[in-house]
Amino acid sequence: MQRINKTLYANIRKYKIEDKVKATELLKLWDKVIIDFMPDAASQTMVIAYEKGILKVAVLSKEIAYQIHLYQKRLIEMLNNLLGRRMVFRIVCEA
Repeated sequence: MQRINKTLYANIRKYKIEDKVKATELLKLWDKVIIDFMPDAASQTMVIAYEKGILKVAVLSKEIAYQIHLYQKRLIEMLNNLLGRRMVFRIVCEA
């Protein structure tokens, strides 16, 4: 298993797709972070895109969008900590 991991990570670096792999991981982490941080918002949000440091999230209500806006810095900090690097600089909600 360790050998597979080394080969996988070597290929990720070789083909310069580290950022794409981390972006995919980010999409999965949103659910974990939002459930831990705002459980009532978990079923009302969904990540729709990540590009150039901006995480776009679809929301079902303006109230949830406002809550995310209020706690944006903390959510970004949590996401970046889980990713192990600064990738997210802003969260944009689309209602």
